[in-house]
Amino acid sequence: MGVAGVPEARDEYDGYVDDVCGLLWRGADADTLVAHLVGIAEASMGLPGTQERAARAAGILLIWREVVTR
Repeated sequence: MGVAGVPEARDEYDGYVDDVCGLLWRGADADTLVAHLVGIAEASMGLPGTQERAARAAGILLIWREVVTR
């Protein structure tokens, strides 16, 4: 998207954190997380074809949840 070096864009994704964390804390599985992440990418960002990246991100988030909730 080309905004990595733009200081004003640092908080661009902050609005998605609460919903994703809520899903994690409520025990969402990988499929639920992937669907949510793909929905954000497609509906909010207009980015099609993000299923594979969303699946990788969901896997990382699930590992993170396991580590922080031990």
